[in-house]
Amino acid sequence: ITHSVEEALLLGERLIVMAPRPGRIHKEYNLPFAEMGVDADLREVKKHPDFAVKREEILEMIWDMEEEIM
Repeated sequence: ITHSVEEALLLGERLIVMAPRPGRIHKEYNLPFAEMGVDADLREVKKHPDFAVKREEILEMIWDMEEEIM
């Protein structure tokens, strides 16, 4: 469990985005990046285009949910 999107993408096999009030699963992702990092430098994994796209997609989703509750 982490609150860091980047850490979750790098180390996790699954990422679950929780929605606020009531706490529930908003979206679930199966991630390939932890496997990629086994044989590669994690800095190289972070440079992968899919990593950047997924990170931005998830952050935008979280920011949008935060705006909705304010």
